[in-house]
Amino acid sequence: MRLFTAVLAVVSTSSFGAAGLAAPPDPSPRPVVVPWSNSVELDGAESVLSHAAGLGFLPGFELAAVMTSRLQGDAAVAGAAVMLGARLGPLALALGVGGVGDGPGSDTTTTRVDFGVALRLGDSLSIGYQNTSLYNEDVPAIDRYDGSSISLTWRPTRGFGLALAVDHFDDPLPVAAGVEENPIVRAGFAFRPFTQRVTLGLEGARELAGDAYWRVTGSARAMVVPGLALGVYGRFGFAEAGPAPATTEIGAMLGIYQGGLGIETGFDFAQTDGSTTDQSRLSVLVRGRAERLPSIRPDTHQVVRLALRGELAERPDETLFGDPQPGFAHYLEALEMMRRDDHVDGLVIQIDVAPSWVQCWELRASIARLRAAKKKVVVVLTVADMRAMYLAAAADDVELYAGGGLMLTGLAITQTYYLGLMQRLGVNAEFVKWEDYKSAPEAFTRTGPSEPSKEQTRALLDGVDAAWIDAVKSGRKKDEAELRAMLESGPQSMNDATRLGLVDGLVEADALGEVVQRVFGKEARVVEHYRPPMESFAAWAKAPTIAIIAVTGSIVDGGSSGPLPLPIPFIGSETTGDETFIRSLEAASDDGSVVGIIVRVDSGGGSATASDRMNRAVINAAKKKPLIVSFGDVAASGGYYLAAGAPTILASPLTITGSIGIFSGKVDLSGFYALLGITHNVEKTNSRADMMDPYRPFTDAEREQAQNALKAYYDRFVKVVSDGRKLPLADTYAIARGRVWLGTSTSACSARSLSIESAHARGSR
Repeated sequence: MRLFTAVLAVVSTSSFGAAGLAAPPDPSPRPVVVPWSNSVELDGAESVLSHAAGLGFLPGFELAAVMTSRLQGDAAVAGAAVMLGARLGPLALALGVGGVGDGPGSDTTTTRVDFGVALRLGDSLSIGYQNTSLYNEDVPAIDRYDGSSISLTWRPTRGFGLALAVDHFDDPLPVAAGVEENPIVRAGFAFRPFTQRVTLGLEGARELAGDAYWRVTGSARAMVVPGLALGVYGRFGFAEAGPAPATTEIGAMLGIYQGGLGIETGFDFAQTDGSTTDQSRLSVLVRGRAERLPSIRPDTHQVVRLALRGELAERPDETLFGDPQPGFAHYLEALEMMRRDDHVDGLVIQIDVAPSWVQCWELRASIARLRAAKKKVVVVLTVADMRAMYLAAAADDVELYAGGGLMLTGLAITQTYYLGLMQRLGVNAEFVKWEDYKSAPEAFTRTGPSEPSKEQTRALLDGVDAAWIDAVKSGRKKDEAELRAMLESGPQSMNDATRLGLVDGLVEADALGEVVQRVFGKEARVVEHYRPPMESFAAWAKAPTIAIIAVTGSIVDGGSSGPLPLPIPFIGSETTGDETFIRSLEAASDDGSVVGIIVRVDSGGGSATASDRMNRAVINAAKKKPLIVSFGDVAASGGYYLAAGAPTILASPLTITGSIGIFSGKVDLSGFYALLGITHNVEKTNSRADMMDPYRPFTDAEREQAQNALKAYYDRFVKVVSDGRKLPLADTYAIARGRVWLGTSTSACSARSLSIESAHARGSR
């Protein structure tokens, strides 16, 4: 069942065209009353009737209808209207069509049509235009009525908003009884002291000609509990000149919302000096919108389903059809919200393909916090590999599809070497590097790994293996010897998985509901898309935000590029450009709503010059805002370079980082050209002008010079790390050497070298 809220908003009875604050004469000679709200707060389809700028804050699509009944007196007339509004991006449109009774003793009706458009400028400012037309064959003057209004709403902070408007500024035609419609200026502001649940407002309106009539309104409303708000208002009107009598009004409103559906009712009572008849009326507004509002009846016993089908994108993206896709941080944020949400009983994770090792580690940390908050977690596996089992072991209950199995056979790293093929083709790789552990060029210069390469590869395998054994041992209550034997005898069938106690049971593909009821109870209901409950009125301006800027893929000079929406191998791989990164970092640093910055790095490096510029940008941003660097699966070479100047760096135990080294070179194709019978003639001004061309090898002198030049860049890299991490330069040189480390190594055996703080110790990012 959807989560619903009842919103009781402070209401008065505003005219069909006046947002409740227009001064007499009304901005239309045929007003229809809607439940009143302060103009600053308007963000629904009813804005088209009174303050079109409010349409700019419409969440999406809304359909509403209003009806008014006269309870007492002869001035208030009955009426009804239907409003339809929608916003797409910064542009919003709305249409209102209504019928207004022509007054006591008359059985005719005036038709009123309102059209509104609003342009939203940024997060806090909206400008609106409204046109009102009246149609009445029995009253020619009214039938010719056509008026325009302009309005503005500005919500610069979460606690303050301002509204301005000029009604029927274009001098509509004179109306019945020879009364001319003069322009009316409205201005108002509202406060939300300390909380989004309480709003205090003050508005004023003045007629610019005629009697120069004033109307001043004060209001207050509060959401007593989610979905139930109460409000009152008081209004006083008087004329600077002329015989127009003073009026006093009081009103109240009750609104109840359940999900996106709601009913608002407003009651108004008015007294006019010298009049023997008081006026009162009742209005009812029914609305339905695509987005939820605070609900009086919460949606309880939710069990959220999370389907994992591979690595989760660190950088939010769009699909081929433009659908927004969340980034990995959004998933972690949702899990944290679920932990604090009393309406959520737990989580079901279906793993078709497990995400990366570090993402699994971070999801395990979130699962642990859910379980500590008494939320149950169930994992359902299909054909599970080592990563899937590592993640599943964190859950209360692990189920395996009856037709599935486990592929638990250990870990392996395969490295491919191309030297033999290159020699057959007459191709020679000319690379220089600093230092021994910088093994990337070895794929083209050797037929197998060097001893330093073997050493660091073995260390990575042993580290991940130890983490896997520890996780599965504690999660599935197994001893290490039993797990080692199981890995030697894998893979495991569904029967093996249950016999060995790696899973708690088998489930048919169409029987997930049975598992949910067994674990969570009969009242549990699975929801596909978790949305945290709203507990207050719609927020003004932007909430305090932590900006997450992702560095993914290769680091390049220039702009970033995302992967193609279609998975075409070798084409359109994801990159992070220094220009894009620096612009994003500067924008976050200058944005007043951003209270902190997280730079998420999942990159093995790339351009040294781009990484250097990004490093400087990180240092400068950290002077303006609190900044943390979070490492994903890989933050090595240039990925570590850019982060080295950050005040705080967090790594998971399974992060691959370091690789503080550098290499450069070219491919010599002279032998390949010879096989093909291709020759070259070069004219040059200096002996080394063609040094980097592929049709000849380096000379010994050129190779020596390239090595010396590379040493200068290596020294700069090490100095950047030494300065950024506040380490002695000699210690940094000793630990750098191009070697990669696991997060466990950097936070334990080499904490002095890279000063990476383990996320274990720091808790949630």
